[in-house]
Amino acid sequence: MATPLPKVTESLKKLLDYAEDIRQHHPDVWKKGGNIQGNDSYNTLKKIVQRGHFEEGDVEFIKTWKAWKARHTNHTNIEGMVASLKWLAVPEVGLREMKKVIKTEIDKSN
Repeated sequence: MATPLPKVTESLKKLLDYAEDIRQHHPDVWKKGGNIQGNDSYNTLKKIVQRGHFEEGDVEFIKTWKAWKARHTNHTNIEGMVASLKWLAVPEVGLREMKKVIKTEIDKSN
């Protein structure tokens, strides 16, 4: 059975814009999300969102993305929030709480 291709929604575009702002203007906070896979996934998702749609060639990545999001829904600390952001995922606590945790970290580093 073919993997259905997700849509690039406005909310995904806005989350990418927010992530890119954190990546560019707060690299110390961005690094708290840690690993190489998160950065690679962010770069892949950025290309997809900028392209405006998922393609058949993205199917393996989509499976990885969905699996990662399913395993990481309960992030609450800064490391988890930034990791979620790199995967353009919003944890169960919601986008507002995610932004609040990230803003608190930004304020601490200023």
